[in-house]
Amino acid sequence: MILETIWHLLEDKVFTVPSTEVLFNQYKDVAPAVDLPDAASIRRANLKNYLRSFTSIPHILVVGEAPGAWGCRFSGVPFTSEIQLCDGVLPFVGHQSSRNSSPYSEVTAKIFWHVMLPYHPRFLAWNCAPFHPHKEGAPLSIRNPTRNEIRIYSSILLELIRLLNPRYIVAVGQKSKFALDHLGITSLYVRHPSRGGAKAFKAGIEQIVQNICGIS
Repeated sequence: MILETIWHLLEDKVFTVPSTEVLFNQYKDVAPAVDLPDAASIRRANLKNYLRSFTSIPHILVVGEAPGAWGCRFSGVPFTSEIQLCDGVLPFVGHQSSRNSSPYSEVTAKIFWHVMLPYHPRFLAWNCAPFHPHKEGAPLSIRNPTRNEIRIYSSILLELIRLLNPRYIVAVGQKSKFALDHLGITSLYVRHPSRGGAKAFKAGIEQIVQNICGIS
Protein backbone atom coordinates (compact mmCIF):
# COMPACT_ATOMS: atom_id res chain seq x y z
CA MET A 1 0.00 0.00 0.00
CA ILE A 2 1.43 3.37 -1.08
CA LEU A 3 0.26 5.13 2.10
CA GLU A 4 1.24 2.34 4.51
CA THR A 5 3.13 4.72 6.81
CA ILE A 6 -0.01 6.80 7.22
CA TRP A 7 -2.00 3.67 8.05
CA HIS A 8 0.52 2.83 10.78
CA LEU A 9 0.11 6.35 12.18
CA LEU A 10 -3.65 5.87 12.34
CA GLU A 11 -3.28 2.49 14.01
CA ASP A 12 -1.02 3.99 16.66
CA LYS A 13 -2.51 7.43 17.27
CA VAL A 14 -6.16 7.34 16.13
CA PHE A 15 -7.69 3.87 16.41
CA THR A 16 -6.63 3.47 20.06
CA VAL A 17 -8.13 6.68 21.48
CA PRO A 18 -11.19 6.11 23.70
CA SER A 19 -14.37 8.07 23.07
CA THR A 20 -15.57 10.71 25.52
CA GLU A 21 -19.04 11.94 26.42
CA VAL A 22 -18.84 14.50 23.59
CA LEU A 23 -16.36 12.97 21.11
CA PHE A 24 -17.00 9.59 19.49
CA ASN A 25 -14.11 7.59 18.06
CA GLN A 26 -15.82 5.84 15.17
CA TYR A 27 -12.73 3.69 14.52
CA LYS A 28 -12.58 2.19 18.02
CA ASP A 29 -16.04 2.20 19.56
CA VAL A 30 -19.57 1.07 18.77
CA ALA A 31 -22.86 2.67 19.82
CA PRO A 32 -25.22 -0.35 19.92
CA ALA A 33 -28.34 1.75 19.32
CA VAL A 34 -27.14 2.98 15.93
CA ASP A 35 -24.16 0.79 14.95
CA LEU A 36 -23.80 -2.77 13.73
CA PRO A 37 -21.90 -4.99 16.19
CA ASP A 38 -18.70 -4.89 14.11
CA ALA A 39 -19.14 -1.26 13.01
CA ALA A 40 -15.73 -0.03 14.17
CA SER A 41 -13.89 -2.70 12.19
CA ILE A 42 -16.05 -1.94 9.15
CA ARG A 43 -15.12 1.73 9.34
CA ARG A 44 -11.41 0.92 9.68
CA ALA A 45 -11.68 -1.34 6.64
CA ASN A 46 -13.46 1.41 4.69
CA LEU A 47 -10.67 3.84 5.55
CA LYS A 48 -8.05 1.30 4.48
CA ASN A 49 -9.84 0.87 1.14
CA TYR A 50 -9.66 4.63 0.69
CA LEU A 51 -5.92 4.67 1.34
CA ARG A 52 -5.44 1.70 -0.98
CA SER A 53 -7.01 3.66 -3.83
CA PHE A 54 -3.88 5.82 -4.14
CA THR A 55 -1.48 4.71 -6.85
CA SER A 56 1.05 7.40 -5.94
CA ILE A 57 1.70 9.83 -3.12
CA PRO A 58 -0.89 12.64 -3.33
CA HIS A 59 0.67 16.10 -3.32
CA ILE A 60 -2.41 17.94 -1.99
CA LEU A 61 -3.73 17.51 1.56
CA VAL A 62 -7.32 18.64 2.07
CA VAL A 63 -8.04 19.26 5.75
CA GLY A 64 -11.64 19.18 6.94
CA GLU A 65 -13.03 20.04 10.35
CA ALA A 66 -14.51 16.87 11.89
CA PRO A 67 -16.59 13.80 10.98
CA GLY A 68 -20.23 14.63 10.28
CA ALA A 69 -23.08 12.79 11.98
CA TRP A 70 -24.18 11.09 8.73
CA GLY A 71 -20.87 11.13 6.91
CA CYS A 72 -17.49 10.03 8.24
CA ARG A 73 -19.09 9.08 11.59
CA PHE A 74 -20.48 5.99 9.85
CA SER A 75 -18.33 5.62 6.73
CA GLY A 76 -14.95 6.11 8.41
CA VAL A 77 -13.73 8.13 5.41
CA PRO A 78 -13.48 11.94 5.62
CA PHE A 79 -16.06 13.86 3.54
CA THR A 80 -17.72 10.57 2.58
CA SER A 81 -21.07 8.94 3.36
CA GLU A 82 -22.06 5.28 3.49
CA ILE A 83 -24.20 5.51 0.37
CA GLN A 84 -21.21 6.65 -1.70
CA LEU A 85 -19.18 3.66 -0.54
CA CYS A 86 -21.97 1.24 -1.34
CA ASP A 87 -23.24 2.52 -4.69
CA GLY A 88 -19.95 2.40 -6.60
CA VAL A 89 -19.67 6.09 -7.53
CA LEU A 90 -16.21 6.47 -5.99
CA PRO A 91 -12.87 4.83 -6.95
CA PHE A 92 -12.97 2.87 -3.67
CA VAL A 93 -15.73 0.85 -2.03
CA GLY A 94 -16.89 0.04 1.47
CA HIS A 95 -19.71 -1.26 3.60
CA GLN A 96 -22.48 0.10 5.76
CA SER A 97 -21.70 0.23 9.48
CA SER A 98 -24.98 1.74 10.68
CA ARG A 99 -28.14 -0.04 11.74
CA ASN A 100 -30.13 2.30 9.50
CA SER A 101 -32.51 0.63 7.05
CA SER A 102 -30.38 2.01 4.19
CA PRO A 103 -26.88 3.53 4.02
CA TYR A 104 -26.69 7.07 5.36
CA SER A 105 -26.30 9.94 2.91
CA GLU A 106 -24.78 13.34 3.70
CA VAL A 107 -25.17 16.56 1.71
CA THR A 108 -21.64 17.76 2.47
CA ALA A 109 -20.17 14.47 1.25
CA LYS A 110 -22.19 14.65 -1.96
CA ILE A 111 -21.02 18.20 -2.67
CA PHE A 112 -17.41 17.39 -1.78
CA TRP A 113 -17.07 14.44 -4.15
CA HIS A 114 -18.99 16.14 -6.93
CA VAL A 115 -16.23 18.74 -6.93
CA MET A 116 -13.23 16.63 -5.96
CA LEU A 117 -13.72 13.35 -7.81
CA PRO A 118 -11.94 14.56 -11.00
CA TYR A 119 -8.85 15.29 -8.92
CA HIS A 120 -8.57 11.92 -7.16
CA PRO A 121 -6.00 10.48 -6.37
CA ARG A 122 -3.99 13.70 -6.38
CA PHE A 123 -5.38 14.78 -3.01
CA LEU A 124 -5.84 13.14 0.39
CA ALA A 125 -8.63 14.22 2.74
CA TRP A 126 -8.39 14.21 6.53
CA ASN A 127 -10.03 16.03 9.46
CA CYS A 128 -8.20 18.22 11.98
CA ALA A 129 -10.47 16.72 14.67
CA PRO A 130 -10.56 13.02 13.71
CA PHE A 131 -13.53 12.03 15.90
CA HIS A 132 -17.23 12.91 15.74
CA PRO A 133 -18.10 15.86 18.01
CA HIS A 134 -21.62 15.71 19.44
CA LYS A 135 -23.65 17.13 22.28
CA GLU A 136 -23.64 15.17 25.52
CA GLY A 137 -26.46 12.64 25.53
CA ALA A 138 -27.19 13.16 21.83
CA PRO A 139 -24.79 10.86 19.94
CA LEU A 140 -25.96 11.84 16.44
CA SER A 141 -26.16 15.56 17.02
CA ILE A 142 -24.07 18.06 15.07
CA ARG A 143 -21.50 20.17 16.87
CA ASN A 144 -18.41 22.02 15.71
CA PRO A 145 -15.15 20.89 17.32
CA THR A 146 -13.87 23.35 19.91
CA ARG A 147 -10.51 25.03 19.58
CA ASN A 148 -9.27 23.03 22.54
CA GLU A 149 -10.32 19.75 20.89
CA ILE A 150 -8.50 20.82 17.75
CA ARG A 151 -5.36 21.61 19.75
CA ILE A 152 -5.50 18.23 21.53
CA TYR A 153 -5.34 16.33 18.22
CA SER A 154 -3.08 18.75 16.37
CA SER A 155 -0.10 16.43 16.87
CA ILE A 156 -1.82 13.80 14.71
CA LEU A 157 -2.38 16.31 11.93
CA LEU A 158 1.22 17.49 12.20
CA GLU A 159 2.54 13.93 11.95
CA LEU A 160 0.30 13.26 8.95
CA ILE A 161 1.70 16.33 7.23
CA ARG A 162 5.24 15.24 8.04
CA LEU A 163 4.67 11.79 6.53
CA LEU A 164 2.79 12.99 3.46
CA ASN A 165 4.96 16.08 2.85
CA PRO A 166 2.35 17.64 0.54
CA ARG A 167 3.16 20.49 -1.84
CA TYR A 168 -0.14 22.18 -1.01
CA ILE A 169 -2.46 22.10 1.99
CA VAL A 170 -6.08 23.18 1.64
CA ALA A 171 -8.10 24.20 4.71
CA VAL A 172 -11.81 23.56 4.29
CA GLY A 173 -13.60 25.82 6.76
CA GLN A 174 -12.50 28.16 9.53
CA LYS A 175 -11.84 25.41 12.09
CA SER A 176 -9.38 23.74 9.73
CA LYS A 177 -7.67 27.05 9.04
CA PHE A 178 -7.31 27.59 12.78
CA ALA A 179 -5.80 24.12 13.20
CA LEU A 180 -3.16 24.74 10.55
CA ASP A 181 -2.43 28.28 11.76
CA HIS A 182 -1.98 26.85 15.27
CA LEU A 183 0.68 24.53 13.89
CA GLY A 184 2.34 27.38 12.00
CA ILE A 185 1.57 25.76 8.64
CA THR A 186 0.66 27.80 5.59
CA SER A 187 -2.55 26.71 3.90
CA LEU A 188 -4.96 27.71 1.14
CA TYR A 189 -8.44 28.43 2.49
CA VAL A 190 -11.76 27.47 0.91
CA ARG A 191 -15.30 27.87 2.19
CA HIS A 192 -16.82 24.77 3.81
CA PRO A 193 -19.45 23.26 1.48
CA SER A 194 -22.12 23.00 4.19
CA ARG A 195 -24.72 25.66 5.06
CA GLY A 196 -24.97 27.19 1.64
CA GLY A 197 -21.25 27.08 0.87
CA ALA A 198 -21.37 24.72 -2.11
CA LYS A 199 -20.76 27.33 -4.82
CA ALA A 200 -17.96 29.05 -2.90
CA PHE A 201 -16.33 25.69 -2.14
CA LYS A 202 -16.43 24.67 -5.80
CA ALA A 203 -15.03 27.99 -6.97
CA GLY A 204 -12.29 27.95 -4.34
CA ILE A 205 -11.19 24.41 -5.14
CA GLU A 206 -11.18 25.03 -8.89
CA GLN A 207 -9.02 28.11 -8.45
CA ILE A 208 -6.57 26.26 -6.24
CA VAL A 209 -6.15 23.10 -8.30
CA GLN A 210 -6.13 24.79 -11.69
CA ASN A 211 -4.45 28.17 -11.15
CA ILE A 212 -2.18 27.38 -8.21
CA CYS A 213 -1.48 23.67 -8.47
CA GLY A 214 -1.65 23.58 -12.26
CA ILE A 215 -4.05 20.63 -12.45
CA SER A 216 -6.49 20.63 -15.37
